[in-house]
Amino acid sequence: MIQNSPTLLDRMMALEDPRQAAKCTHDLGEVVFMATCGLLCGADDWNAIALFAEVREEWFRQYLKLPGGIPSHDTFNRLFSLLDPAQFRELFTRWVQDVLIDTPLSGVVAIDGKTVRGSRSGNQGAIHMVNAWSTELGVSLGQYKVDQKSNEIKAIPELLDILMLRGCLVTLDAMGCQKKIANKILSAEADYLLAIKRNQRKLHAEADTWFDRYWSEHPDDVPGLSFAEVHSNTHGRQELRRCWVLHDLESCPVATSWNARTIAAVQLDRSSAGTSTSLVRYFVSSRTMDANDVLQATRQHWQVENGLHWVLDVAFGEDQSRARQGYAAENLATLRQIALNLLKQDTTVKVGIKNKRKGCGWSDRYLFHILGLIK
Repeated sequence: MIQNSPTLLDRMMALEDPRQAAKCTHDLGEVVFMATCGLLCGADDWNAIALFAEVREEWFRQYLKLPGGIPSHDTFNRLFSLLDPAQFRELFTRWVQDVLIDTPLSGVVAIDGKTVRGSRSGNQGAIHMVNAWSTELGVSLGQYKVDQKSNEIKAIPELLDILMLRGCLVTLDAMGCQKKIANKILSAEADYLLAIKRNQRKLHAEADTWFDRYWSEHPDDVPGLSFAEVHSNTHGRQELRRCWVLHDLESCPVATSWNARTIAAVQLDRSSAGTSTSLVRYFVSSRTMDANDVLQATRQHWQVENGLHWVLDVAFGEDQSRARQGYAAENLATLRQIALNLLKQDTTVKVGIKNKRKGCGWSDRYLFHILGLIK
């Protein structure tokens, strides 16, 4: 697991203040620290964070200067709406890299997008964030906001640039299946596993043609092609996942141009409540992977949904967040991931994130432990 970083609070206090110094009543770093404590203790919006800080003023005065007293909810909103999101994002990613120094990153890094639905306002659409999730460590590695006039294709390379991915297997859905993105991952000394859909017509047609021919000629799978299947039965839903893998890509020039070493077909048969579905998806990878490897990695990719997106919605109420002014929504999204990582690294109690937040609110000692101020 990750270790507590002694530099997180120092980084907060060193944030560059976008305001004119002579007109500043509140210290920016102290405001960010109070908001972090508020999120850890169960406050999900500016009103709740301001109330938390007000109720705990005596406690905060033991550690902070508070030259302007406790900020109002409008002040919290205004300061986070002014804070440079690139600077705050850099604080987050550098802190994650700091705490991972003694634990070199490996395994699957799943990249996927999430819309913060409550940030929609008038003609302004809800912000959309692209997140990177370490399935091995169970922590968020970074995030990047998608420009409203573009899509994830432009945001993913920007996110990749700020991550340390050497030795990892980066997984993306079909939106990220772009040669530019694949090359960016390879240049980071990592490997990719990308879902192929018809947005890459030639690559999809090549995989579809090859596997269709194989299945028609070999109705019963024969030795020579890596094959695996996994059965599962949970919550009344039965699933059968089957995978076929091709390594000899001499007949696949399109995949070869992607520096690929593996093409895979994954079939998912699912039955629940008397309804059955079957779906075949194709994948391309720069790593030599057998069928079991592909099944495991494609399964791990969806941990970003359960371990990050679902938790942000259920434990932090992210979809209900009404932060909209300036950069407030984006910065608050980054702050939630800082809080989530702090809570994820704790193994002293066996409860979920929502109850860990309650524990922070109930116990100063536990809050200090989560912040890394005591062992």
